[in-house]
Amino acid sequence: MSRKARPTAPVGDPVELARYVVGGVERMLCGQWIDGVVHITDRPCAGQGRVHFVECCNQRDGYAAVEALVADYTRQAARLKEIPMVAGVMRRIEQVELARYRFTGGQRVLYGQRVDGVVRVTDRPADGPGRSYLVELGLEREGFGGLATLVADYTRQAGRSDEIPMAATLARRAARRALEQEPA
Repeated sequence: MSRKARPTAPVGDPVELARYVVGGVERMLCGQWIDGVVHITDRPCAGQGRVHFVECCNQRDGYAAVEALVADYTRQAARLKEIPMVAGVMRRIEQVELARYRFTGGQRVLYGQRVDGVVRVTDRPADGPGRSYLVELGLEREGFGGLATLVADYTRQAGRSDEIPMAATLARRAARRALEQEPA
């Protein structure tokens, strides 16, 4: 898999974000700005084939959100050995509500789920559409104590800052990256 630099093309031009191989066929993830939103698609690198819509990332989430999505997607492709958007969902997924928190933007829910033995914690809107965030991955090694500590710290941070902690983290990373890339 090769990673490309931050998209610099004008609005509307698709930009290659990453490549991966499934079943001997090379595929790529592309990002395209449409009305301030990055639309990410999965398509064959050469020849014809099906193009799959993957996800949208809002501009305010920054490039870190796109990077995280691309990394997760290509990891899934390697693990599943097939295109993640068409992979059969035959795996057992256990999902548990861990906590809820409120902030001025609404109510959010932290969910824990085990996917193929790997524990993931996600932050999602309580009702309706909205951005979901991967908070932590691989907590099965930490046990219940590690999970309880993460949930308590995360909800405490949300209450203290009155914002979605992962959104704030991604925004800080994007700002730091932008500062690092500015000429001195």
